[in-house]
Amino acid sequence: MFFLCNNSFANQPEVTFVTEHLPPYQIIKEDASIVGFATEVVLETAQRAKINYQLYLYPWVRTYNLALTKTNHCIFSLARLPSREKLFTWIGPVTEKNNAVIWSLKSNKHGNEIETVDDLKRYTTAVNKNDATHTGMLNIGLTENKNLYVLEHTDSLINLLVDRPEIDFIVADDITITHRAKLSGVSVDLLNRVIEVKSLPLNFFLACNINTDSNIIEKLTKSLTSIHQDGTYQNIFSKWKSKMPHLR
Repeated sequence: MFFLCNNSFANQPEVTFVTEHLPPYQIIKEDASIVGFATEVVLETAQRAKINYQLYLYPWVRTYNLALTKTNHCIFSLARLPSREKLFTWIGPVTEKNNAVIWSLKSNKHGNEIETVDDLKRYTTAVNKNDATHTGMLNIGLTENKNLYVLEHTDSLINLLVDRPEIDFIVADDITITHRAKLSGVSVDLLNRVIEVKSLPLNFFLACNINTDSNIIEKLTKSLTSIHQDGTYQNIFSKWKSKMPHLR
């Protein structure tokens, strides 16, 4: 667990933001500070909203469950899926264009045999548990323990391609793939971008527990909207884009 707080605004509401380590969106540095593209967007939103906040970073499953069950808890970066629509109050996007992508090792010949996502049913694809990609692969017809392998720990996703020959593909996005490879100790040059899953957009959002105070929701929504409208979002994005070499 890592922690950051700001209590600069006297008598103003307090929000607990929760997130996971997912470079370049959210990054834990060696000094334990929390930075990243989405982190900058969200903290700027909190500052403009003039709310006090705490920011905690946990593994994904705990992060998701806290936002799902705890009042005044808000989560980023969360993919907005139909199955999640009524589970959260959606503040706004922290990314504007991003789709899921199927990846393999370049040495895996099956990567050249995928022409549509339906072809994935003939092979084995790995996803992170409770991630948007998990839901997305189930929605296109993959079956757990048959052609869909579900992984508990996000750090190990790319390692599966190297260490488990029976795993043909993983699902990630263009923005995080380079950082996932670095985290796994696998060169991104060994990876093959097989096919983009256009039916599975991974546009990430800031969202809050459905019982969060309406005043907090209003302040955050207004502030995040202004960030997208006044050029601040694009300035933050431009600063981080060099760290997203596969972004198309």
